[in-house]
Amino acid sequence: MTRWLMFAALSLAASAACGADGDVATYKATYSVEYKGKEAGVSDWSVRSLGDDRYEFLANIMAKGMLKLVRPKPTIERSQFRLEAGVLRPLEYWYEDGSRSGEDNWHVVFDWDRRVATVTTTDARRELNIPDDALDIGTLKAAVMRDLAVKGSPGPYAITDKDSVGAYGYTDKGAAMLETGVGSLETRVFIQQRAGSSRSTWMWVAPSLGFLPVRVEQRRDNEVHTAFLLTAVEGLAASR
Repeated sequence: MTRWLMFAALSLAASAACGADGDVATYKATYSVEYKGKEAGVSDWSVRSLGDDRYEFLANIMAKGMLKLVRPKPTIERSQFRLEAGVLRPLEYWYEDGSRSGEDNWHVVFDWDRRVATVTTTDARRELNIPDDALDIGTLKAAVMRDLAVKGSPGPYAITDKDSVGAYGYTDKGAAMLETGVGSLETRVFIQQRAGSSRSTWMWVAPSLGFLPVRVEQRRDNEVHTAFLLTAVEGLAASR
């Protein structure tokens, strides 16, 4: 079987796993974390159903070594969102920075009737006007997997953070084999980048795992700063 046919078969399997209406994939995944090439911690990501077409994305990073002195608590990112008429609608987002003071913690509540997102930080509260397709940073991770399974490509997305709403686009870099903690996997590689930013995120996603990212590199000016590599996964069965 050629690599193209292999990807076609895996993509069909991933789409079928999402269900006829493109249900959101639920899972739990664990990643090793590196910072500038050195072991820096462990990260868990998960998506679970809350019922009534609502879901929650949860990610945490527990630092190791010297970084634990700066971030003694887990860094936590949590999103709640709804699948509504085939579209993911973020409802609420929380970020906890892992420091003792929590000075960079922030929280977003989405009001879809008014089309505004209310952002609360430790020292301010503001409202941002949002487009109809706005997402938050956590919901984005579920949206990328779902759109790859259903449509075959991700984005573009309008992402709400604590300061503004920005456009995120994707560049398809093709296929690659990747060694992971769950074996050697066929992947597709995408570059995610916010318009006008020097930062980019490289993602290796595995069709056999519902397009779960199995490696993620956060880069600035093409230098890798932080990397996540999959070491274990539950709820998404690889096709062997």
